Amino acid sequence: MPISLSLSKIISRVDKNLYSIIGEDLSVLKKIKSFVIESGGKRIRPLTHYLFCELVGYKGKDWVDVGAVAELIHAASLLHDDVVDHALVRRGKPTVGAKFGNKTAILAGDFLLACGIQRLNSLENPRLMTLFSAVLRDLSVSELIQMEWEKNPKITLKIYDSIIYGKTASLFGACTESAGVLAKRSEKENILLSDFGVRLGKLFQKKDDCLDYFTNTKDSGKEFLKDFKNGLFTYPVLVLREKANGKEKKEIHSLFAKEERTSADDEKILSMLSDKQIKRILDDEFEKEKSYFLKFLSGYSNSEAKSLLIAQIEKLA
Repeated sequence: MPISLSLSKIISRVDKNLYSIIGEDLSVLKKIKSFVIESGGKRIRPLTHYLFCELVGYKGKDWVDVGAVAELIHAASLLHDDVVDHALVRRGKPTVGAKFGNKTAILAGDFLLACGIQRLNSLENPRLMTLFSAVLRDLSVSELIQMEWEKNPKITLKIYDSIIYGKTASLFGACTESAGVLAKRSEKENILLSDFGVRLGKLFQKKDDCLDYFTNTKDSGKEFLKDFKNGLFTYPVLVLREKANGKEKKEIHSLFAKEERTSADDEKILSMLSDKQIKRILDDEFEKEKSYFLKFLSGYSNSEAKSLLIAQIEKLA
């Protein structure tokens, strides 16, 4: 598929493939299949995989299967997350758990993973199986770590990093590295491709955490201060705590220890973030990451895929 085709057509190709991959062994699975595919999502992971395939010169057709498998892993993780988080709504629509029940949601997530691995196995590429099997392991481990440390004030930036690696970054790394595997690039280059994806995934998650504190709800689609109201120690708060003195750290822990937070509490945490200039600190960090991404991409020939990747990185950072 030439890159000149619109990204929307690439997404349509992935969605069509998802329909062929996901089985319909039971009537309820047929309903969930349509529900999952039609529920929206930007298909960021398969798009990233496709653009990197273009970047490294892969000309085959297996990208659409690999990209679809990445999306299935992501979709399955969301089904499981929503059950763990007792979520009733995602992207403005009822979750699978709310619509069909939590037991069905968990088993449906497992079914999506099985369908994806079955298709991946059909490509007869052991390296791809190794890559995505590691992603599944990373997802499970990170979910357990997150459950262990949820709302725990002793959580550290190192622990946070291990959580977002497994929940988000590992899959991004597989999406970029698998492009190199398909194109039969060197092991050295594939390691660099993986590092790019992992760092991109971490930036993606950190930016998502920042939406909770620094972005208007209308612009982000995310409920303002939702993570704070749920007592979750996300990236901006962990960085704030690193910059705080002893008294301020006690104030932060006191705010998060409450069963329910008031509007005065909202104002307090926002004031502390502002006083310590956390947004500026994080913007500087993200700008440095952007410089790394752009320098990496500069090593590849100019192309429409490269331009699209640069545009997406500019938008994200």
